[in-house]
Amino acid sequence: MATRLLLLRHGKTDNPEQRCYGWRDVPLHPEGHRQMARCAARLRRVTLAAVAASDFTRAITSADYFARPRGLPVQTDPALREIHFGAIEGLTFAEVEARYPATAREWVATPATVRFPEGECFADVQARVIPWVTSWLYDWQDRTTLLVIHSGTIRALLQWMTGCDPQATLSIRIAYGDVFRCTRTTPTGNWQLEQLPYGGTDWTPVPL
Repeated sequence: MATRLLLLRHGKTDNPEQRCYGWRDVPLHPEGHRQMARCAARLRRVTLAAVAASDFTRAITSADYFARPRGLPVQTDPALREIHFGAIEGLTFAEVEARYPATAREWVATPATVRFPEGECFADVQARVIPWVTSWLYDWQDRTTLLVIHSGTIRALLQWMTGCDPQATLSIRIAYGDVFRCTRTTPTGNWQLEQLPYGGTDWTPVPL
């Protein structure tokens, strides 16, 4: 038997100016709905025991594309949220550079360790998401489940599963609609990580 955890980044959001939307509750863009419909069709043969998402609209709406056809509820929890950008929520990077130049410089130089003013750092995300996922995996051992979450949350989990340098997770492109398949055959065994890019056809090993 194997435990499989699928990690899916939610669909595209309505954010043409590329503002920092961590804890801001923004909806899916129409293209995001199309992406999720396509992803759901591609994974329609996967038997899911449970589906969970962060408590943000973009994640819940995306998760519903997978849960509803299977008659499953979407379980939500704030522990699965994206990183909290704090005082720079809603700003573009140019605005961050103008208002918080030290934070902008640190974000560029060491993005895996920067703490956003009045917000979180990478380790803070792990401190809330790892205990939640550990409990989730205990409840759903030897089953396949889906978490519809965010790029920062996915990176936090990939680092936890592999023990790699947090900075290394930034080399992995995580686009809207990308799926990661995380498999282990024993509760304490190593994780096998594969990625199916949105629009791709093959699962490929994650180089971490």
